[in-house]
Amino acid sequence: MRSYPTNSTKAVSRLLALTMIVDGHLAPSELKAIRASSVLPRAALDEDEFDDVVRDLCEDLLATAARRCSAEVEIDGRLLDTLLGEVEDPALRISVMKAMLDIVHADEVLDARETLLIERAFKAWSGPGAQGRQLAWSNTVMM
Repeated sequence: MRSYPTNSTKAVSRLLALTMIVDGHLAPSELKAIRASSVLPRAALDEDEFDDVVRDLCEDLLATAARRCSAEVEIDGRLLDTLLGEVEDPALRISVMKAMLDIVHADEVLDARETLLIERAFKAWSGPGAQGRQLAWSNTVMM
């Protein structure tokens, strides 16, 4: 998985992209939520750059997938903590969390994988000792 500079637009975008695809599909309502969010303009990121980060994330996930033959892609807790750790600024974390919550609620279905991601982010950003479970989702969205 590629790394991005701390608090960079790409680090923020990757977390938002992960939030959109973690449940195995990309709902149009989630795309609307990200466009309506103030986090992309605040991070000085346009939609084309965001699309590039989404593509890079999908490529990285497929390249490092632990269970490719089972039609699922997994991301372990340590890697997820690393991705979350690329956003350190407290104000930016609040903006990103709000956008993540907007995304997971956009399709009016709260999937267990979305819940795990949000829980992990809250734990990682609120204190030490975050323990987590692995996230797994169908890779059909990434084709």
